[in-house]
Amino acid sequence: MSMRHWDWSLPSGHTTFLGYASETAASMVMLAPITGLPWQAAALTLGGAAAAGAVHDLREGTTAGTLTTRALSWITAAGWASWALATAPLTSTGWASGLGMAAVGVAANASATRSESTRSQRKRLLKLRRESVGILRDWEDRMKRVARIENCHGRDVQHWPEKVGYTVEIDLPSGGTTADDLGGYGPKFAADMRLADGCGVEIFPGANRGTILIEVTLQDVISQDVNYPEDFSELTLTERFPFGLHRNGQQALGSLCNDCGILIGETDAGKTNTLRVVTAQLARMPDALIWAIDITGGGVALPWITPWATEGLASAPIVDWIAHTEDEARLMLKMAGEIIAARKAGYQQLMREKKTDNKLPISHEIPGIVIICDETASLPFDIKEGLDKVAEEGRAMRVRQLICGLRATQDVVTATMKIQAKWRVGMTVSDAEELAYLFPGYIKIDPKDAPVAGAGWTMHTRLGPKKPTAMKVWRLVDELTDKICAATAARRPKLDELSASVESGGFYPQRWARTLPVLYKGQKLTESVQHAIDNAGEVIAASTLLASDPAPAGTAGTSATAPAAAVPQGFEGFGGAAELFAAVTASLDPTAGPIAVPAGPAPAAAPAAAPLPRPARPVDPREKGWEVLAAAGETGYTPKALHDALKQLLGNDATPAPRTVSGWLSKWAEEGVALKDDSGQYTRYVAREAAAQQASTAPVDPAGTALPEGLDGALVLQAVELLVSTQLGSASMLQRKLRIGFALAQKLMDFLHQLDIVGPADGSKAREIRVSTDDREVVMMRLADELGFSERDLGAMGLAAAAASHTKE
Repeated sequence: MSMRHWDWSLPSGHTTFLGYASETAASMVMLAPITGLPWQAAALTLGGAAAAGAVHDLREGTTAGTLTTRALSWITAAGWASWALATAPLTSTGWASGLGMAAVGVAANASATRSESTRSQRKRLLKLRRESVGILRDWEDRMKRVARIENCHGRDVQHWPEKVGYTVEIDLPSGGTTADDLGGYGPKFAADMRLADGCGVEIFPGANRGTILIEVTLQDVISQDVNYPEDFSELTLTERFPFGLHRNGQQALGSLCNDCGILIGETDAGKTNTLRVVTAQLARMPDALIWAIDITGGGVALPWITPWATEGLASAPIVDWIAHTEDEARLMLKMAGEIIAARKAGYQQLMREKKTDNKLPISHEIPGIVIICDETASLPFDIKEGLDKVAEEGRAMRVRQLICGLRATQDVVTATMKIQAKWRVGMTVSDAEELAYLFPGYIKIDPKDAPVAGAGWTMHTRLGPKKPTAMKVWRLVDELTDKICAATAARRPKLDELSASVESGGFYPQRWARTLPVLYKGQKLTESVQHAIDNAGEVIAASTLLASDPAPAGTAGTSATAPAAAVPQGFEGFGGAAELFAAVTASLDPTAGPIAVPAGPAPAAAPAAAPLPRPARPVDPREKGWEVLAAAGETGYTPKALHDALKQLLGNDATPAPRTVSGWLSKWAEEGVALKDDSGQYTRYVAREAAAQQASTAPVDPAGTALPEGLDGALVLQAVELLVSTQLGSASMLQRKLRIGFALAQKLMDFLHQLDIVGPADGSKAREIRVSTDDREVVMMRLADELGFSERDLGAMGLAAAAASHTKE
């Protein structure tokens, strides 16, 4: 053990250092007659202890007075013990002299010990003040050298615990200089100070507009693993919750009660772990109900229901509803919209009693709903439209959402999502401009501030920090996830009765019967889960529920089965309520004559209720970009030229950044719907269907196979290629890959069913593919011949059958 770990502090039960020395000396003297110890034993033992104590006090920075007092105490004890051993056995006079010196030593050491803390504190404060003055002078000089701002005055320095960093308060000179003028100087200041990656400098407004606060991180906290604290106590949705640490050691806070959230992170950036941490915090809230949308397999919610569904470690699922398909997501969002409307009317009296300014007071009995949606880029437009509606209308009724995606682009995060999301988190990126859409006005984000996975930037435009601030998310491992599920399952809330009684509420109890058998196909479910599935009644696919006729909607607070008020028979001609009631009263009078019905045409039969008109679909810049590219034919566009064309069509405000447009073209080339031409000075892209049409020699009206209206042979061949190669009979997949409408994709699937390439429709399930990948070439060539296409046409369209044919030749 090294010297720094030796404990020379005052032992328990003794009042002074001299007490310890006196005890040692007395023990040696009393044992002298038995052991025959020479006087040198006391001199060496206590003299060595005195030297070691002095060294320790010097390293601890003990003041000179205390150090001298303690050293003299040890030396005095050593001298008396040596004399006593030399003259043993002692007389009463010898013992009396020893006790007297011990009393003097106790008093001297007690006084020194009491004043030591005050003297040491004054010494530390003086040293700290000298350091602070040096730091302030350095920053005044740095502001002049780096930022070209003279006459700054450093006011104060606040040091952080453990010497992680400090905060400098600086008064800016007169002349109108503000904190916004220094927005991009953080990386420059960090470079001037030679700070390591993970450390940095951040600038914030001070107490007034002429004062700034500069936070300087000296130790790399970001690159260290910070584990999720094993704290499963209750939280509440109405307050902000921690999910990580800032560089200054303070907790990074999120909020999903009044505000929606956005989480963006590329692959291997720590987005999934961040999503788990947020879900864990929501699980601790007995007033928050968690719904999840993930059509890529439900991975966002599986870790939180598996302990309940298959392992039996938790008594209830943490996530209350999982939408693993597009139709299930549509049903979930449809019900969320109905809940928002029902709560506004049904809980009006409660909000008035609680005086909550028309905001629903949530509790375990009336929980808020948080919808977590992962991978929004793969969602169809109508689902994004439903998410937009929740973001716009659900704030007061506590229905909020957290949107997650791989990129911060407009096709992933819509304009409405971004506007309504006050809390925004962007994980570490390789290109700082990737987060420009998420953090507008703060393009100069330095990736070196968050250089590792699990790190990133967070901001809250309403509660703060109001600019992107570096942070590190807690790390949550699978074992701890299971513990959280077991600890918080009992406090999970249930959907309140009013919300469950909305029009779509009758399909809510069947959610597990629709999802779990698919998500855990072939796995054994727990007894309680299987019981819930078996007692869910007739299981109907979500697509069938969406297509079915809606049930009569009851008014808020009234049973849906209550009979609707109707006009009594024979009184249909009366228009107003007063006239109607007067006529009814007169009919009850036996002396009254016949009732005079107002003249007018016979009432026509009430028409069937027409569905509400669908909101007009806003212009999608990405779809408009594809239309422009396809209309250009074989000429195509360079990324800059396509951006300029969109700017003329949509205007500056609705046109995405040039980098976003370039990303669309690259993605279309990867998906095979566009051709990339690098032969010229600038890269040019051509829509594949345009290239196919230019090289095609097929007749306009092929006689081999009659095509339904709206379909063309090239589209049919491309659809067959996609379906057979992927072995996925999904109309939504055709819609995305071929850039066509959903109705046209459905018509295309029906036509391919007539050709026996796909099976019949089965609700929302993917259709059966009746052609194997081994027979793809034969079927493609046969179908091409029937449609009047040659091998050259297939090659122009880039279809695999033509390539395979050329390979064989």
